[in-house]
Amino acid sequence: MKQLASVLAFGIAIALAGCDRHPEPPSADAEAAVVEPAADATAPAAPATTATAPAADAATQGPARLDGYGPLTLGASLDEVRTAWKGPLQGDVPDDYCHALRPQGSQADDVILMIEGKRLVRYDVRNDRIVAPGGGKVGMSLGQLQTLYPDRGDLTPHKYDEKGHNLRVRPAAEGGAIVNFEINGDGNVTAWRVGKTPQVDYVEGCS
Repeated sequence: MKQLASVLAFGIAIALAGCDRHPEPPSADAEAAVVEPAADATAPAAPATTATAPAADAATQGPARLDGYGPLTLGASLDEVRTAWKGPLQGDVPDDYCHALRPQGSQADDVILMIEGKRLVRYDVRNDRIVAPGGGKVGMSLGQLQTLYPDRGDLTPHKYDEKGHNLRVRPAAEGGAIVNFEINGDGNVTAWRVGKTPQVDYVEGCS
């Protein structure tokens, strides 16, 4: 009996010792061994951010249009032109023949308005600040113009410059105005005009 009691006491002592043990905190090495779960290869990737140029604002394209200039419309009466422009215009129109009007102030050198039959029939530009309908402007080369207006330009000799030319750009739609670029002997644009026939083909303007 004494031997059995000793065995039982020994077993109980071992059981109690096991109950007093606490789990040891993981070592630094064990923590380092923890690996984050790999990203799911099937998950959709975040969309890439692409820098794109802002859409061209129509207001930045300038005042020149195939159907007019700024607030003016080709075919408008003289009174409508003066009212729409709002600012003063230099030049008198005493009769129904051809006359030229110019803006005053900061736009004095930007455009020349042709009035015939007391209606706006054409406008001329002779500086590089104003861009023609379609992108052409003073200072461009003939090659640049032909890139801008493929298959729509008729090249003709210049009346006063034996080495010069005119590039007469036909409208995309029938009945639209024509853009005529004057090109000097060096192959560069010196002026351009927009109007309907026959006024757009007046080489001397209203002279």
